[in-house]
Order: sequence, then structure tokens, then C-alpha cells
Amino acid sequence: PDSTYRFWLASGVEAFLRGSDYRSQVLLARSGMLRHLVEGVLNTQCSGNLQTNFDLLGELVKGNPEVFAMFNEVLDHRVYSRFMHVVTSNLVDSNVFIRSVLLSLEYFAPRMAKLKALGCRYDMETCKMRSFLQHNTLRLLRDLMTVISVDEVNQENVCCLNTALGFCIFAQTHNQLEAYIGGIRQWEVDNGKEGEVLGNFLSLVQFWRQYYQYRGKDGFSLEVSSGIPYCEWRAIVNTLSDMLQPAALMAAQQALEGA
Repeated sequence: PDSTYRFWLASGVEAFLRGSDYRSQVLLARSGMLRHLVEGVLNTQCSGNLQTNFDLLGELVKGNPEVFAMFNEVLDHRVYSRFMHVVTSNLVDSNVFIRSVLLSLEYFAPRMAKLKALGCRYDMETCKMRSFLQHNTLRLLRDLMTVISVDEVNQENVCCLNTALGFCIFAQTHNQLEAYIGGIRQWEVDNGKEGEVLGNFLSLVQFWRQYYQYRGKDGFSLEVSSGIPYCEWRAIVNTLSDMLQPAALMAAQQALEGA
């Protein structure tokens, strides 16, 4: 299960999917790959390949409503809870998959009427991944903010920071960013952990600005993989750099209490 050949084969298929079209995703999903990857995530004997399985699964389902419908069927009552437990317990491995799900749901939402008219089977109302994110976004974002620190960040796990920023970009799009930051701030206060989450995230956001300043190729790759212009990534970093300052957090909390 942990063969190095599996890693290289998966990497090759993942690269193929990045440059392929809708039909190739559907073909590979129907070939049994979708179910195989879900089973690989659930198989504890494949722990060494967990990130490989998640990354490939994310590329397989990304932006494809037909594959999402198939994925929803695979996540039946026997599989769903176990699968989501692995997702949330291994964020360094699963965060790119989570980002693919988030990007896909944001892509589907304004197009559902058109997709239905074209005969698409996908239904957002019964989508298990959509339901999970709706009920767990704040917890996921909080955990992503602390899963790594500035001292631990490297080329392999900086993706965790990008996934957290992705959540923030869409939160701002939906005018929810202040509510998210306020909710996490309140969680810190309630649990006697003031500054532990948002302070860590501020350090990471400041690191991101320096990290990507001279890495144009990496910034371009982030834009291509997410479909979000790089200027929007920079903009959310600038916004968060201001919002997460201790004085700004305190002022926002006082304004909320005053209201």
C-alpha cells in the first residue's frame, strides 16, 4: 500500500488531471478511481499515502458536478463519518482536498440553474460535503490557522496557510469575514486562549507576504490551481494584516459589545 511506485503513478495521474477536461475526470471517476481513493483514505495501512490520496481525490472532483454527484453516493452512511474524521484529524494531509471542495462549491453555486437545465445530477441541497462545510467552516478555519506555526512552515505545508486564506477570501466575498474573525476571537476568550489562534495566524499571514514577494512562479501556480487572481490573494493578506492586529481586534470586540 505504501509503495513508492504508487506515489509516482498518482503524481502522474494528478498532473494529467490538471491539464485535462471535464470528460477525463468523469472517465477516471467511473473507472473505479473515485471509490479506490476514498477507500485509500480510510485504510490505516496506507497512512504513508494519505496526502497522495487526498491530493489526487481533490483534483479528481474539482469543479466537476458530475463527479461530485458520484462522490456524494460513495460517501454513504457507512463511509461518511469515518471519512470526515480522517479529513479533520489530518489537516496537513487533507487541506488541499478541502480547498478543492471549497473552490468547487463556490463555482457551482451561481451555476446550479444552468447545470440543472443541462441535466446534471448534482444537487447542492443534498451534497454531504456542502453540508459539512456549512456546519464546520469556523472550526476548520480555526484549526487551519494553528495547524502550523511560522517556525514549522515549509514548502510542503505552506498549502495549509493557503487553504485558510482561501476560506477568508470567500468569507470576504460573502461579507462574513468580520463575523468569522469575531467568532474565533470569542472562542479564544471563552477558552482562555486569547491570541493563540489569531496571533499565530497573523504571524503566518505576515510570513506569506514575505514568502511570495519574490516567488512569482509560486504565485502564478497558486492562481492557476485556484482560479483566484493572485491580486485577490495579496488583497486578503493585506486585509488580514490589518484586521488581526491586537488593537484592531480589541476595537472590533468593543464595538460589538457596544452594539
